[in-house]
Amino acid sequence: LKPFIEAGKKNNSAFANLTETPHILREEMLQSCSRNQSCPFPTYNLVIDVSQVYCGGFFHWSIEIWPRIAPFLDALLAHDMPDFAIRIGCEMKDFHRWFFYDLVRLKKVEIIWLGTVFAKEVIVPTEGFAHSPLLSYWNLVSIRRHVVQRIGGGGIGSDEHSEQKKIVMVIVRDGSRRGDNGRCDDYIFDERFFQQLSTGLGSGYNVTAFRSSDVAMSECLECQARAFMAADVIVGSHGAGLSHIMFSKRGGIVLERMAGDNDSGIYSELSFLVGIKYFPMKDDAGALAYRDIILFADRY
Repeated sequence: LKPFIEAGKKNNSAFANLTETPHILREEMLQSCSRNQSCPFPTYNLVIDVSQVYCGGFFHWSIEIWPRIAPFLDALLAHDMPDFAIRIGCEMKDFHRWFFYDLVRLKKVEIIWLGTVFAKEVIVPTEGFAHSPLLSYWNLVSIRRHVVQRIGGGGIGSDEHSEQKKIVMVIVRDGSRRGDNGRCDDYIFDERFFQQLSTGLGSGYNVTAFRSSDVAMSECLECQARAFMAADVIVGSHGAGLSHIMFSKRGGIVLERMAGDNDSGIYSELSFLVGIKYFPMKDDAGALAYRDIILFADRY
């Protein structure tokens, strides 16, 4: 308490006489900060606290944590909404800001991470503390609809009558800590894979790469969401990169390469939640296996 007491003496505020008795200290803090009398902490009218232990992980953030603002989103976006803060409870990374500023365009929000603050009102949404998209069902459905409607791209429903080539997007982890190496250390999604898949699917499909080494794409969350909205088929290894299928078009196809024996079923749940056909693929499955599944899924 020493720094607060010294600051209180300088400012001639109530903090010059702080006590160490817990209940009295609490009352002193409340009285001074609620009246904005030289409060030693940043002060907010409203703080939404979405703190969670796995806040720094991209999957946990995008599927479990960030969607917890969904029930309040209409109010938060209202033109007469006063300034407020969202507390994430961990060291802030770029993607934390992108989700709030780029995808839902919250203009009046301040993102706070660690440290003590004073809030006159606090909202702590509790849904989402589980490694399962289904337990965040309503939040995910709501936040998905908002993002798709805002940035477009046809993500809510696919156009089955389109005569354009269908886009097959392969997630290539060539700039990530987890690559796409198989059991024999062979790189699965290499140029040979793309050539065989493109030839096997024929002229009705356009096979493209979504590369983690693409710096411009990795720094534009809205661009990533648009890419997933535009794709008819998504191919990728188990990992956080598949989190964006929450924005994929309904009726699309996802083929998940199961890279390890302990890979969970979180992306099968997410696919079910947004109405996407889902197929797990063996770790060492080749391009022809992917071709067969894509053609089968497209037919039925």
